[in-house]
Amino acid sequence: MKFIHLSDLHILARNDVSRLPDAAATLRKVIDEVNTYHNDAEICIITGDITHRGTPEQYENAVDILSDLAIPYLIIPGNHDIREAFCDAFPTTETDTHGFVNFGQTFNGVRFVMMDSVVPGHHHGTLCAQRLDWLRDELTAHRDTPTFLFMHHPPMAMGLPFMDTIRLGAEDALGEIVSSNQQIKHLFFGHLHRPATGSWLGVPFVLANSTQSGEPLDFRHEKEEELQDPNPLGPGYGIAFADAKGGLRYHFNFVKFDMQL
Repeated sequence: MKFIHLSDLHILARNDVSRLPDAAATLRKVIDEVNTYHNDAEICIITGDITHRGTPEQYENAVDILSDLAIPYLIIPGNHDIREAFCDAFPTTETDTHGFVNFGQTFNGVRFVMMDSVVPGHHHGTLCAQRLDWLRDELTAHRDTPTFLFMHHPPMAMGLPFMDTIRLGAEDALGEIVSSNQQIKHLFFGHLHRPATGSWLGVPFVLANSTQSGEPLDFRHEKEEELQDPNPLGPGYGIAFADAKGGLRYHFNFVKFDMQL
């Protein structure tokens, strides 16, 4: 099974170019490439920060751009999204009984579990007791199914002082669940705006490219205004191949784009 992984779109309203590069233009470039070369993929997974400020106008623009995608997609919010506006914009996206954007779907024998890690009004993430209980129930119901877990915020420190201050704040609770559910074969996150891989509690993980641009690779500074990056990253996305046992091959891909646009 082949799937596409997008993250951190940061779409503004139409004709708003207050942030460069133009996130709408970079996303259109990514979608054009996906449609041209990867329209055989089963699904596209989008792990949050769909808009930059969560306004209805920004969601309207995002929905319009994503409508050009030739393959279906599953989507969850990130810290720049507003859950209520997100749900209004994507009304077919499932929510749990408490209104969180938590749901699961099975593709070719692999369970894709999508988790809502948003803390309204804040950039860090969490999984509250209700969301953790939902995840436990979901995993119990599919204990024998290889599972990929997707959310916006990574739970582990990545050695980037600024980004580590706004990661998932439920590391221990999530870690306990991951450790006790051996069917979880891989973890997928966004938020970092940089391609990264590793393992956490023995489970491999991937952090996705941003379809807009990368965050600075700064291992020294904790304040956002002090971040430095001598090698800025352009827009990109992930191309993944999974087998029915939960095995994974993942490719980071970057698109050519004039970063001044």
